[in-house]
Amino acid sequence: MRPALLWLVAVAACGPKVAPKGSVYDEDLGPRATATDPAPAPAVDAPRAIAPVGKGLRTGTIARDRLVAVLDAGPGAFLRQLEIAPQLNGERFVGWQLVQLLDRTGPLVDVDLVPGDVLLAINGKPLSRPDQLQTVWDSLRTANQVTAQLWRGQAQFSLEFVIDPPVTK
Repeated sequence: MRPALLWLVAVAACGPKVAPKGSVYDEDLGPRATATDPAPAPAVDAPRAIAPVGKGLRTGTIARDRLVAVLDAGPGAFLRQLEIAPQLNGERFVGWQLVQLLDRTGPLVDVDLVPGDVLLAINGKPLSRPDQLQTVWDSLRTANQVTAQLWRGQAQFSLEFVIDPPVTK
């Protein structure tokens, strides 16, 4: 199995391939929060049903040598095979939505992913900021498994791939 889940790790490395909407000027962003303002409450999502299995794989094995080769090439090289966009709930970042696969011959074709799926986390770690992506990316060199948490519509599912051979710690 080729390193099919790496797009999930790499999606947070770059923003959408479309021009962001709105102004980037500070005065257009509205009033700034002060130290005395209460922190916004985190949005709590209702439990979701498990998404039915699609055509692709949700489990399998990734060869460590292929994974390392992709990691060595960097997230940019991997991201060239897909288009993503941020998924928001109001103004709160939720995850990265797959817009389309650009490379119809790449390893992602084998995985149960469809446009509209939203990546929430890899190995339990969110990917909302570049430093979070770098942490996950670096951790894959010694990881023995890649688990991705995703939403498909109003349902949820996971992709779980074992990395072989395992690293003994």
